Amino acid sequence: MSRAMPRVLLVELGGPDPRAVALGRVLRDDGMEVVHAGPLDTAEQVLRIVEQEDPDAVGVLGGELRTGLKDVRVFRLGETADPANGVFETPEEAVEWLRGGRSHTSGTPSDRVR
Repeated sequence: MSRAMPRVLLVELGGPDPRAVALGRVLRDDGMEVVHAGPLDTAEQVLRIVEQEDPDAVGVLGGELRTGLKDVRVFRLGETADPANGVFETPEEAVEWLRGGRSHTSGTPSDRVR
């Protein structure tokens, strides 16, 4: 991420998700700027907000964003972690991944440990 304070856009697809507030707080407490777009219905709405806000990453809750975003990291919270695909069980895991502590494969330790 290129900014001193990375900007993360949080979107809730398909309705409100109570995890959004918790995720936003964890991101903010880790020094990131959080833009909470709230519940959205379509990928097109997400793309418009991405164009307006110019985030470094997009956090998706309550659904999956299948539209490719160039130069923007996309992650989501899920029931089962899949870090290689940007899916995390906890907000803390997402923050670690955004900060670069997570490698591209779940079996490989982070660069901090090597």
